[in-house]
Amino acid sequence: MSLPSHRQPPAPADAGPPVGRVDPALADRLTDAVLLAGLPVAFGDHGPGVRIRPARPVDARDQCAGMAALDWLPSPRLTGAAAVAEPGDAAGPAREVVEMAMTNALAEFLPALGLETSRDRTGRELRVDGRAVTGGGLTVPPGVLVARQVGPTPVELGLPADVVNTVRRSATLAGLPVATHLGATGITLAACARTGGTDDRNGATDLGWNPARRLADLADSTLPEAAQAATARAAVDGAMRHALGTALRACGTRLRWLHAHQRLRVYVEPTPAARR
Repeated sequence: MSLPSHRQPPAPADAGPPVGRVDPALADRLTDAVLLAGLPVAFGDHGPGVRIRPARPVDARDQCAGMAALDWLPSPRLTGAAAVAEPGDAAGPAREVVEMAMTNALAEFLPALGLETSRDRTGRELRVDGRAVTGGGLTVPPGVLVARQVGPTPVELGLPADVVNTVRRSATLAGLPVATHLGATGITLAACARTGGTDDRNGATDLGWNPARRLADLADSTLPEAAQAATARAAVDGAMRHALGTALRACGTRLRWLHAHQRLRVYVEPTPAARR
């Protein structure tokens, strides 16, 4: 007598990864794109950085198997303070603002790196579907890095030490890297460019963002990929400067976005930071 087989039929070749897993090729693409932008990648639930995890279905109709969801994890210090915050404490709202600002930045610049993003039906979860990835993305050929002189540090630029320390404290809480010198990856600090108006009054430093050297050097090269890299660099720069204005302000730095001059400026007399 033959018994019925309990073996499951083989999955179709295009079935993709099961629910609860991110397509490995998509995870690699995302990791490289985040690092090219100059941001850290979180490991597991430990920040700071971008966490790449499986998308969570909203309901049974939400077909999100294999999709990746992206979160921003701030520093463990801010995360821990928010977890035990009392009502009215600024740490909880600060964490939410930082996470939202950085997730919005990812949504802005990832398409320039060939990774289209979307939101789930609730509008909260930022997703990337491997089936919607455009082309092969930006490929950085080997040997693209060029020798560069080390730029001046904030101290060598003559920036006020208390302002530099304020920016570094806020950036550390938010989980963002600060460039050790002009040309390095992360938040850059430079002397205020004169605007000729009241915006110059009490201005302490202008902030910017440098992506990874691989992206910057490719954009400045004569290689065929230079134009695509330059577009990606501009997208990262715009998205990150907008995010910095929101995230650093939430963590205690007094700054303002000067729309007419496209500058993010830090002012003296920083506002009291959230209790942490």
